[in-house]
Amino acid sequence: MKLVELVEAGDVAGVVRELGVLTPTQRRAYAAELTAFFEAGVRRESTQEERIALFAARLGCQVTPEATAAWIRAYPYFTMDTWTVDLLDLHPVAWRTELVAHLGERATTAGAMFAITEHLVRDTGCPLPASHEFVLAWLYDRADNPERHPRVLGGAPGADFLERLHADDFTPKLLPLAVARPGRLVFAPHTSERPLEALIGLAAEGVVDRDELIHNLFADMVGDPPHGAQVVVTLEALALTPAEHAGVARERAALVGQLLGRLLEDGTRMETAPFLVFLRALASTPAEKALVVRDYLALLDRSLPVATYAQEMLIGLDEAGLLEPELLTEACERVLLRPEKKLVRAQLGWLDRVVRRDTARAGRALVDAATTFGHREMTLQEQALKLVAKHLKAADDSVLPELRTAAGQLSPGLSARAAELLGTAEPLGAADLFGTPRTPSPDRRTPTYCRTPTHCPPFPSPARCRAPSRRPSKSRRRSRRSSRTTRTWWRSSAPWTDWSATPTSTGPHWPRP
Repeated sequence: MKLVELVEAGDVAGVVRELGVLTPTQRRAYAAELTAFFEAGVRRESTQEERIALFAARLGCQVTPEATAAWIRAYPYFTMDTWTVDLLDLHPVAWRTELVAHLGERATTAGAMFAITEHLVRDTGCPLPASHEFVLAWLYDRADNPERHPRVLGGAPGADFLERLHADDFTPKLLPLAVARPGRLVFAPHTSERPLEALIGLAAEGVVDRDELIHNLFADMVGDPPHGAQVVVTLEALALTPAEHAGVARERAALVGQLLGRLLEDGTRMETAPFLVFLRALASTPAEKALVVRDYLALLDRSLPVATYAQEMLIGLDEAGLLEPELLTEACERVLLRPEKKLVRAQLGWLDRVVRRDTARAGRALVDAATTFGHREMTLQEQALKLVAKHLKAADDSVLPELRTAAGQLSPGLSARAAELLGTAEPLGAADLFGTPRTPSPDRRTPTYCRTPTHCPPFPSPARCRAPSRRPSKSRRRSRRSSRTTRTWWRSSAPWTDWSATPTSTGPHWPRP
């Protein structure tokens, strides 16, 4: 039977036998026909046996090691089985050794790629691939411990990851390569057992050098920063000692610079969250934070999560005594007029702690807090005013002019309190608004504010200013029931011409038709 007929019959063993008697030239001639058959088969239903037979035939028709490696990488979803071993055994050892070199360059744990490579290494005794991709695939294969089919060589015995690494004869050659560049090993997709924990365990046993592992891990992170959540897991697993923390200070400083630069570009909450997580996980020391204090100040103008993080960092610097007073003032100028109440309250709380910690700083802190007097939210103005009242005695009198000037921005409801606190003139009253001196009226029946100023139109008397009752009198209710056409001025929306007080009405005078 021809090769295509064996494929249609789903005869995998027959396909392997037929390929064994064909020359390389004949196999190459079948490749185009099998590709066409495969493309046609995708559009129709086929059995599992037919699909396996077709895969075996197409794999066997790849004549050169390079073409075979490319085909395996293109179709990684099939698993290595006994028929794969039979097909590989059709080729000489030199051919299979060259195939290992091609596969090891870009090996992965997907499908049969790593399994074929490991089988060929163990079968032929050829050198192990040294690429980082192969080391990554090896570690994750040992972590997942997939089951091998009969006649497929590979794997290592052991109940857990560490036991399998100890029992694996690949470990002495590949483990130093894993430590030499561990970043991608650590931050690769999650598996049932993370390689980092195994490497740390082996470092504790003295199998690998822990200092080399930590240094290379941070060097990899600088070159290719991973996701924030992955960093948290990694650094928690490492549990760096203070000496180790200091030993990678340069790498961590480079990471901080990269991450702050990304935050300065800002973005949505989801976009900035991984970088914030990464920065918090790095746990920079106060001295390291002081080197990037200008970046923290610039971040105060960004979105709320980013500004909140920068505010926390600056508070920590201030508590450590590493923040200059001028920089605290600048932080207040950037934050205290922002619309986010939580951020402003945190800044005022910071100023409160500054004064309680050092009363000598009270004057400047209160002037900084007075920036909030210009905020659009009265509740925040009031909180700032309370802060000023709380610590005003600790401040020097020289700050009073600045505080009084700032108090001019307060809402009218707080002006009187500020005037009493800061010793300023009382706020303007109604008489001042109309330009009338505030002197006692000689006629108690005529209040001062009803006097006619020279520059304003006559102000209505109190009798004319009384708002009409929502519920009309009984006489008006009877009048309305008797004449539905009667219009009352407080119910109508028609325009009125002037105020005209009459014995029977205090409302607007309506033009009669």
